[in-house]
Amino acid sequence: MSTVTFTLNGKEATAEAGISILEAARCNGAAIPTLCFHDSLHSPGSCWMCIVEIKGKHRFVPACNTSITDGIAIETDNSELYEIRKKNLERILEGHCGDCSGPCEVSCPAGCDIPAFVSAIADGNDREAIRIIKEDIPLPGILGRICHAPCEDECRRHGVDEPLSICALKRFAADRDNASGSRYLPSCKPKTGKKTAVIGAGPAGLTAAYCLLKEGHSVTIYDSHEAPGGMMRYGIPRFRLPLDIIEADLEPLKAMGAEFVCNTEFGRDISLDSLKKEGFDALFLAFGAQKADHLEIQDKDSGCVVSGIDFLKQVSSGKNVQPGNRVLVVGGGNTAIDAARTALRLGAASVRILYRRTIDEMPANRAEIQEALHERIVIDFLTAPVSIRQVGGSFQITAQKMELGKPDESGRRRPVPIDNSEFSISADLVVSAIGQHVDSSVHANLGIAPADNGTVGADPETFQTAIPWVFAGGDCVTGADTAINAVNHGKKAAQVMNLYLREKPVAASAGAFNSSYGARDKAPEAFYRRATPAPRAKTDELPLNRRVSGFDEVSAGLRAQSAREEALRCMRCSCVSGSDCRLRELASAYAVIQKHSSSPDDGFLVDRSEEIRFERTKCVDCGICVRTLEEAGKNGSRTMKLLVERCPTGALSG
Repeated sequence: MSTVTFTLNGKEATAEAGISILEAARCNGAAIPTLCFHDSLHSPGSCWMCIVEIKGKHRFVPACNTSITDGIAIETDNSELYEIRKKNLERILEGHCGDCSGPCEVSCPAGCDIPAFVSAIADGNDREAIRIIKEDIPLPGILGRICHAPCEDECRRHGVDEPLSICALKRFAADRDNASGSRYLPSCKPKTGKKTAVIGAGPAGLTAAYCLLKEGHSVTIYDSHEAPGGMMRYGIPRFRLPLDIIEADLEPLKAMGAEFVCNTEFGRDISLDSLKKEGFDALFLAFGAQKADHLEIQDKDSGCVVSGIDFLKQVSSGKNVQPGNRVLVVGGGNTAIDAARTALRLGAASVRILYRRTIDEMPANRAEIQEALHERIVIDFLTAPVSIRQVGGSFQITAQKMELGKPDESGRRRPVPIDNSEFSISADLVVSAIGQHVDSSVHANLGIAPADNGTVGADPETFQTAIPWVFAGGDCVTGADTAINAVNHGKKAAQVMNLYLREKPVAASAGAFNSSYGARDKAPEAFYRRATPAPRAKTDELPLNRRVSGFDEVSAGLRAQSAREEALRCMRCSCVSGSDCRLRELASAYAVIQKHSSSPDDGFLVDRSEEIRFERTKCVDCGICVRTLEEAGKNGSRTMKLLVERCPTGALSG
C-alpha cells in the first residue's frame, strides 16, 4: 500500500494513495460536511456540500469525488467555504418543505416534544410518554392543569376540526405516573461537588433545580412561604390545582436530592454574602413578581379593597375569608378570574368582574373565562372603575363605560372613557387584580441596578446578571407572566449555569433549524385531507351545582380510552427524522434561513407503496435513493430498509 504526503489545514498529513480527499481528511481527524454522500455507495452525488479549497490554486473541488495526491495542500474550513456551503444549502432548501418540528412543539415555550409523547399515549405506552414530557417539563401534573396551552392555538388540526387536547393529554400522562406506584425519575449524572442555590420555589426555580440536579449539581431551594410551589400553591385555587398534585410534582425533586428551606426570605434571612460564605458556586434568582399593583382611583386604600393575590393567598393558606354577598373584581387576567370563581365558592351571592377592554383582549386563559361565565359570573367588558366610597356597611363604586381607541405600548387598543357613561355598583368587597410587579426592595439586597420596569436585569440569552455567579429568570426578570414561560426560563438558565459550573464559556445554545409549512392553516390542502374529522375528547367535569359549593377539582381529566382516541387525532406534523436529519443538522450549523414564502401546494404528495412512505416536498434530489437502487437492486424489504436509513431529509420513512 503506497501513501502520499499532503498538507491538511496547514499541517502535514499522510493517507493511502488513491482515496478521496474526504476519506483522507477523515483519516486525519478533519470532518468535512456531506449531504449526498454515503459510505456504502460507490458512485458520488453532486450537492457540493463537501467542497474544499486546494491552496495555492484557489480552486474548489468536491472532496467526495476528488482523489488525494502527493504534495497537495487542502483547506477544509474557512470563511469562503462557509459562504459557499451556506449558499448551497439555501439553494437546496428552496425546494424542501415540511415541518421539522410540529407547530405545537415550536410554540411550546419549554420545547416539549409533544408529537412524541402524544404518539406514546396513542400506543398505550404511558411510561414512555411521561419520560418524554419530563425531558423538558418537570411539573407535568401542574402544567397539565394550568398551562394556557399556546401549543393548542398552533395545532394544525385547526384546519380539520378542533385542536388536539394537548394539555389534557399531558395531565393524563402525569396522573397515570402518579397512580403507578413506581414514579418515573430521570437519571442524574455523577455528582460534581458543585453547590447551587435557588431563590424561589415557583415554576422557574423548581425547573432550574430539576435540570441542575440532572447535571449532578447539588441544589438548595429557598422560599419565603411556608411550603414550596410559589404562586402555583398560593395563587391558584384548589378547584383548578389540587394540593396533592402540587405535592406529587414536588416529590421527584426531593427524591433527586433537592433540599427545600422554607420561611426564608432573601435579604432578611439570607443574602449574597451569606450564600457565598456557605460555599455556593452559583445562584439562580426566581422569586417572581408578587407585589400587587394598586387601583389608582379615589379611596383606593379603603378597607374594602384587597389585592387578588392576597385574597387568593389567604384562601389557599386556609384562613377563614368572608367576602360578603356582593363581590366586585377589577381586572382581566387569570388572577381576576380565579378570585371571582373563588369568591363564588366562599358564599358570595353575586360576583361581577369589570374589565376595561373586550373579551378578545382579555389576558386570562380562554378556557377559564368560559368556566367563569358558565358559573354565572357577570363580566362587564369595556368598563372601568372611577371611584370608591363607603356608604354605611357597604361600598359604592362609580364605574364608566369605555371604547377602544388607538393601540398603546402593548399593541392593544387603548380604552378611552365614554362621556356621561358613569353608573354605580354596590359591593361588600372589591378585589383588585390589575397586575403584579417585582418588590423593589430586593434590588437593595442584590446590589444590582434594576431594569427600567423594576425587574432584575439579566442577559436575555444567558440569564446571567452583572454578578457572574448570579443568574435570574422567570417573573422577576419578565414581570408577571405565565407558568410555562417561567419553566422555559428555568430550563434555559440551568443549561447556562451548568456551563458556568463546569468552567466552560457561558453562552446560550443555538436553536435548531426548523423547516415549516408555515402558520397552522397554511399547509397544503392535501395535508389536511389526510385526516378524518373526529370530535375533540371531552373531560369529565363536575356539574354546576357541585362546583360552586366547594373547592373540589372541576375537571377529572381524560379517561384512558378517551386519551388513546384523542392521541390518535394527532396529525403527526413533525418529521419522523426531525431529530436525526442530516439536512437539518447542516442548516443549523450554517445558520440558514429558509427563503420560500409558502408551501408548494401542488407538489405535496404522500405516497405509501409496499413498506415505504414518500413525502415529495421533503425530497431535495440528493440521489442517494436512486444510487441505492442501482447498486443494491430492488431486493424487497431489505432495499426498502436501506432507502429509509440512508435518506438524509426524512422524505422516505417506514
